[in-house]
Amino acid sequence: MAWYEEFFDEDYMRFYLRGGAVHAEKAPAECDFIVKALELSEGAKVLDLCCGQGRHAVELAKRGFEITGADLSEYLLGLVRKAAEEAGVSVCFKHCDMRELPWETEFDAVINMFTSFGYFESDEENEKVLRAVHKVLRPGGRLLLDLPNRDVFVNMIPDGRRTWSEHEGCLVLDEHTWNHDEGRLYLNRTIIDPDGSRRQKYHDLRVYSHSEIADMLSRVGFEAERTFADLDMSDFTSESKRMLVVARKPGTP
Repeated sequence: MAWYEEFFDEDYMRFYLRGGAVHAEKAPAECDFIVKALELSEGAKVLDLCCGQGRHAVELAKRGFEITGADLSEYLLGLVRKAAEEAGVSVCFKHCDMRELPWETEFDAVINMFTSFGYFESDEENEKVLRAVHKVLRPGGRLLLDLPNRDVFVNMIPDGRRTWSEHEGCLVLDEHTWNHDEGRLYLNRTIIDPDGSRRQKYHDLRVYSHSEIADMLSRVGFEAERTFADLDMSDFTSESKRMLVVARKPGTP
């Protein structure tokens, strides 16, 4: 089983997102940025690709957008359904692989937030995601990719870094290693429960440079419009920690 088929479960929410509360608090500001960066018109149809626990999907639905959340994790989709019900908003849900999206020219915009790109074992497989997104966008539709800037990220998480944390009585050891030739960051996580039992989690991410992402977007038919460094709409530079890439599918809406 591939790592991404089992990583995004209860442990992910407990130990990576710490229950999701902190990230949920950021959703309004993040959605302000999404609306501005993608120039979303009232009632626009938006696909939240790899929607996770749904903090953006629910917030955007509150603002009157027509939202579909897609994810491979049935567990996380269950959290989105619950959050949408509690908020009293309508969100459509789809359990699917992001390389094989079951729509065509359906959406005005697609968002892919919180480093949800680069999960697959080769650049060719990751490129399939962008081809699938291009297919589901209407002419003139936009994609927003939220990714780390590899040229800075390699120094933020050095090769061989080991970090311990404690949460809900459990000890968590995260061990990071890099394959610099392939631009891949590996995480091996050991979770030690209060009774002393242990379990392992594994994460493998292809981390791209800005030029690599720009080239890949161009190959599949996108026009790169602008890359931001942060939610304040500041422009991306080589020293930016993140890159929020906006690309457009050619054509007239």
